[in-house]
Amino acid sequence: MKRQNIYSFILLLNIGLNLSCNIEFDKVDKLNIYRDVYERNIFNISGQLKYCPSSIIVRNISLLNPLLKRLSIFNLTYFIETHHINITAYARLIGFAPLTIQLYLQNQTDYRSIEYSINNGTYEQIKCSKSSLNHNEIVENCQMLKYENGYYILRQTINIAVKRHQTIIDLLFTSVVMFLVTTGILCIGCGLEMEQLIKNIRKPLPLIVGLICQIIYLPLLSFIIKKIFQLDNSTSLGLLSTASSPGGGSSNIYTALLSGDVDLSVTLTFMSTTFAFGTFPFWVWILGKNYIDFKQVKFPWWNMFISLISLCIPALTGLLLRRYRPVLAHRIGRFLNPIAIGYLVFILTFGVYINMYIFHIIDLKSIIACCFLPWFGFIGGSIVSLILIRDKKKIIAICIETGVQNTGVAIVFLRLTFPQPESDVALANPILVSMAIPIPFLILFITRSIMKKFLFCRKFLPQNNENNIENEKPEKNLIKQLLNETNNEEKQQQEQQIGQIN
Repeated sequence: MKRQNIYSFILLLNIGLNLSCNIEFDKVDKLNIYRDVYERNIFNISGQLKYCPSSIIVRNISLLNPLLKRLSIFNLTYFIETHHINITAYARLIGFAPLTIQLYLQNQTDYRSIEYSINNGTYEQIKCSKSSLNHNEIVENCQMLKYENGYYILRQTINIAVKRHQTIIDLLFTSVVMFLVTTGILCIGCGLEMEQLIKNIRKPLPLIVGLICQIIYLPLLSFIIKKIFQLDNSTSLGLLSTASSPGGGSSNIYTALLSGDVDLSVTLTFMSTTFAFGTFPFWVWILGKNYIDFKQVKFPWWNMFISLISLCIPALTGLLLRRYRPVLAHRIGRFLNPIAIGYLVFILTFGVYINMYIFHIIDLKSIIACCFLPWFGFIGGSIVSLILIRDKKKIIAICIETGVQNTGVAIVFLRLTFPQPESDVALANPILVSMAIPIPFLILFITRSIMKKFLFCRKFLPQNNENNIENEKPEKNLIKQLLNETNNEEKQQQEQQIGQIN
């Protein structure tokens, strides 16, 4: 099925509201933003030249479009009788693209055009429009006009920005991911032990270590990455919102796939998601106040609550099945590994495919920063837990819980807080983080599978008996020697008895 991503363009005019001699474009809001264009569509931008001196006329027009990969200009028309301008263009890619329009005007001597409209004009605008043929008067009254090589040049820049619209493919991808995660947590719940969950609460050191890594270490790590790479505001906010959203449900699946402590992983996910109702706005306020207006922030409380419920319901269902239908729970639990592998492959194939556009809107520096956030989260969580806990399964659980975040909450937060396309550019970062998370797990899983296969095959290889004897423990060698001596003595006695009989 062909992917049809729909974007819309924002045209932000870099002019003031009362500037003399300028182009006023149609269908713009109070901020001079044009929002009626979608990606992969041909669109028209129309406007009218206003408040210019009636003594000069447009002789030539040029366009500067430095980012051809985002925008293609098909046609530019100027109607000299009505002073209307029309631009036909083709939208290509999400992001900002500056488009500069230059009008070259000269004194008119052979043609008399209709006077420019001065309705609702300010004093400065009316003064400019009534300027005579005098050069000094035009330059003085019309500050937007620059005189170069015999032409009065009006230069006006439009920043074209693409905002993305979700397609059916995106909704299908989200639905499949939610189904796999929910089913995986159900399988995990079928293998949970209530006694182990209670034990984790009674001995809370692993829980405390995991929560500190999730709630404190990772947001600070995102701030350090931002400083090292000198990231822009949208990328920084995308990383910060991702790092401040603990409790990703997929962490339980990864923990089960790598034979970690699943009971600890589920407990950590539940507690970190609960604490995130307070820690998420705290970190956004502390670390993001320099590049975000906190008064305009809209936190996704409902989505965080849905994440909590989507974890509790399948996990509790699995616990009840294990308690009252143990045979059925055992059968369901056997599907955990296939679901985990399928989820891993699905994210790294189809997930990367439908989000390929983000590689065109962010640079290599931002891509590396987004990959470093979860990867150094894994490293930091494993180092801290290795020092304080030294339990292999718990280390695996804490390591995974530290690096895996609830990117869905970060995406909704960015969509609610910022208008498009700023939100589209910012949410490319949590999407890239979610694509970088499974890479270490895939490498570890393949490596472990190869090692298991190698060790399994070694059992069927011919082995040297002498080497086996040398590698055995001294006690076993001594016992074997004693048994051999005993057997030799018995054989000698039997041979002597047979010789006497003969």
